[in-house]
Amino acid sequence: MQNLFLAADANLFITTDIAAFLLVLVGTFFLSLALINKKQNLYITLFFITHFVLFASRVLCQINNFYPIAIFIFSCIFVVLEIFIPGFTVTGVIGILGYITSIALTFSNYRYGLLAIVVSLNLNISFIKFMFKKGYTLKGLSHFVLSTQANLKENKEEFNELNKLVGKDAESISSLGPTGFVLVNGIKYNAVSYDGYLDNGLALKVIAVKGRYLIVDKEVK
Repeated sequence: MQNLFLAADANLFITTDIAAFLLVLVGTFFLSLALINKKQNLYITLFFITHFVLFASRVLCQINNFYPIAIFIFSCIFVVLEIFIPGFTVTGVIGILGYITSIALTFSNYRYGLLAIVVSLNLNISFIKFMFKKGYTLKGLSHFVLSTQANLKENKEEFNELNKLVGKDAESISSLGPTGFVLVNGIKYNAVSYDGYLDNGLALKVIAVKGRYLIVDKEVK
């Protein structure tokens, strides 16, 4: 009987503030590892797993309390938006405040949640400083920035190449209603009809570029 109570206590441990505190520490630690390691996907996945375990445990001890996980999801959406918006904007502030709020609400007293955030923040800053002294850099972040810059450069180069085709003769190799395919100098391109439906095999003219599409219209003779 005593062993049964010990097992029950062990099962209930996950619903305590101490367990929540540890999950916050571990989860934010995975986020720090994502910043200094190129294996971002692995550590970010572990960050989400620890937090979803945290929120699930709180649902167990606070019936139908789904507010923290809902706020957490919305805060993550705002953080993702911040990544794609240059500079530090209101979306980043909302994301951070949303995360802090979601953590604070998972504790029996919000002060414990704020304490967990402050402690984990200080420990992770100390850890990152220590790794900097060991010669590590923000590899994960720089890897993401470089990848984004490379994609932007590639898109710009592609746009410039397509822009050179403006004024060129084209031939539709499919119907355009309004999207389809055309040949320009023997090369196949995605195209959009400027004015309504265009049939296959028509002589066309490239009049503009929009994204990765050539805007084409009937050639006026």
